[in-house]
Amino acid sequence: MITAASATQRLRRLNTPVLIVLVGAIFRITALTVDVRFLPDEALFTTFARDAAVYGEWLLPGPLDKPPLAIYANALALTLFVVQVNADGVLDFPVRLGEFAARVPNVFAGIILIAVVYALARQLYRDRVVAAWAALLVACAPPLIRFSASAFTDSLMLLFMTTSLLAAVRGRLLWSGVWLMLGIAAKPQAIYALPLLLALKAALIGRFTLRETGRFALPLLIGAGALLIWDLLRAPATSWWALALANNNPARLIRANEVGPRLLAWVIHGRFVFGTATIAFLVAPLLTISTGIIRQARSRAPRRATLIDMLLLTFALAYLLLHWLVAFNTYERYLLPLLPPLALIGARGSVALWRGLGRYITGPELTLLAGAFAFALITSGFDGGRLPDPARAEQAGIDEVAAYLNDQPVGTIIYDRWLGWQLGYYLGPWTDKRRVYHPTPGALVRDAAQQPDPAPRFFPAPADQPVGPWLTALRAAGFTVELDLTLDQFVVYRLLPP
Repeated sequence: MITAASATQRLRRLNTPVLIVLVGAIFRITALTVDVRFLPDEALFTTFARDAAVYGEWLLPGPLDKPPLAIYANALALTLFVVQVNADGVLDFPVRLGEFAARVPNVFAGIILIAVVYALARQLYRDRVVAAWAALLVACAPPLIRFSASAFTDSLMLLFMTTSLLAAVRGRLLWSGVWLMLGIAAKPQAIYALPLLLALKAALIGRFTLRETGRFALPLLIGAGALLIWDLLRAPATSWWALALANNNPARLIRANEVGPRLLAWVIHGRFVFGTATIAFLVAPLLTISTGIIRQARSRAPRRATLIDMLLLTFALAYLLLHWLVAFNTYERYLLPLLPPLALIGARGSVALWRGLGRYITGPELTLLAGAFAFALITSGFDGGRLPDPARAEQAGIDEVAAYLNDQPVGTIIYDRWLGWQLGYYLGPWTDKRRVYHPTPGALVRDAAQQPDPAPRFFPAPADQPVGPWLTALRAAGFTVELDLTLDQFVVYRLLPP
């Protein structure tokens, strides 16, 4: 029989995770409303998604180095919220509304991730308090907030790979394989979850039996086959896998002169993982976890929680060493797969420390300490989506450049050396301008000199780009170069042929 007291207790238990998810949702939705332009890779992914939604190019032809799932989610959002038929019966695509819609799937993925981490922490540690703190760490982590409000492919990947871990530790191996394959289909880096998945499953449930291996591998094999078929159907486009290897295959360890700079780059990124103030609060819990691991290491049968701590910490250290010592790009988003494991470790260490401190300080003092930690987390969350991003600031005005160029006569020639996918996105799907890429001043001059078309010609560039050699070469060939548009981040030159 359910009494009023038990019902109230259940409601309180439900309220905590729901409240944490709502807090995380507020941070992510707030970040979604910030008026910023796309970064180059966001423009790339959204251009492919737009071409699917507007032109029906669902096989995503062109130089794409990612699998399609996250881009399909992007395209679906564009189809539902952006693409509209205008008075002439033509599919219209407002680019600013497209910015918003392209980010919506990642916002939902980021919100759901909070609940998944809560469930994963409860399954691993069997402790509601640890689960609540782990979820709060994820809800307030600035990188997770920023990338949830972006058009990158990482947020969906992170949701699926974390859900795969949850399914594995619950013994649902078929679903674990399904979620892992979905993660890989969003971004191949989801495969990094596999060693941790295998280790947690073996430690908590037991090693894979032949039947379990088959159940886990089946969706991976089916998914890999589907990806292969999709890639073959895209021919003659270059294989996404070949481009992925070409664009991000270090194929070497770092050199001696790269050790310090790469370590510094990762430290700078890591400082903002949970916010600077929160990192300071997490130092003592991490030391507590490390001490517990060292003590339990002497035991032949370490406790369940300590064993989980060891596996999570080993995974985190191995991941960091791999990305430090192998010459991968030092992008901040490459730290995202670490955040759920670090949230679990940080939450476990914090709760263990507070419970240990309960022997020495009073309950109100302990509550005050926990409140200060929560305040630091929430402050980091508020800042996560609102603090200026230097990389995004560099894109401010790209839409104005595109609008200015779109106002030029039909057939205008744009010599686009640097703005690439960003300019292409903001020009829109039906632009009547011709964009031409030349990698060197000599190549530009040779083509421009041989171009008989009298259409207007423009040369846009970032304002901080040293364009002197290009302008000198054009003038030497007889072109008149006029500065036609000046913005904080961009300039546009008009080229008048001899």
